[in-house]
Amino acid sequence: MKSLWRDWHEEYIAHIHVRPCGAAVCRGGEVVRSKLSDNGLTHSETIMPLIDGLFDDEIKLCDMDAVCADVGPGSFTGVRIGVCIANAIAYALKLPVIEVSSLRVLADAIDTERPVCALIDARNGNGYAALYENGKEIIAPKAVVVSELIAELPPNTVFTGDGAKTYHDAIAAALPNAAFAAEEKHMLTADMLAKCADGKLERGETCEEARPLYLRPTQAERMYKAKEQQK
Repeated sequence: MKSLWRDWHEEYIAHIHVRPCGAAVCRGGEVVRSKLSDNGLTHSETIMPLIDGLFDDEIKLCDMDAVCADVGPGSFTGVRIGVCIANAIAYALKLPVIEVSSLRVLADAIDTERPVCALIDARNGNGYAALYENGKEIIAPKAVVVSELIAELPPNTVFTGDGAKTYHDAIAAALPNAAFAAEEKHMLTADMLAKCADGKLERGETCEEARPLYLRPTQAERMYKAKEQQK
């Protein structure tokens, strides 16, 4: 059985607080060990101690066959830290990297034949979303205004992700036939990531270096553009 070391993140809230950050080891699509932290510290302060805590004489970092990185979408800083650490470990150990999208992982965890919209809250009525049906990507990951997204989705869509929870009432009002994933499915878990990454590894869908999935400009880029437009 192949083993995977994976690092995953949850996005920052307004770049101040951190949602749970964690790392896990899996084998054959099953989580062997996992560490999760919601201590209010930044990813840079949290992730390396979590990774260190996964390994001992029984399971060693050098035993891994691949490194998996959740490439987003999410907070720019959180995504960048997770991807950089995964790439660094893969480079040092000469291992392949597996890229997984938060949206794809969320959608794949839902067992239904109905269309599934994975929606991550980006605050202030904005989000990151993608639509899948029977495993096929119908709408590619993109940054959205949630009210506009709702208008373009099938009426029987199943919603998942923290955005589905945040905008539940607006979605239900606009799409009475929509459904919502169970509460525990709205947040990424090591088990969800393990199944997705193991499948990609078995299919040979690896790369030398993971790249963050940025779906909108960073705050610095937006500020620079606004400043340039004022000249």
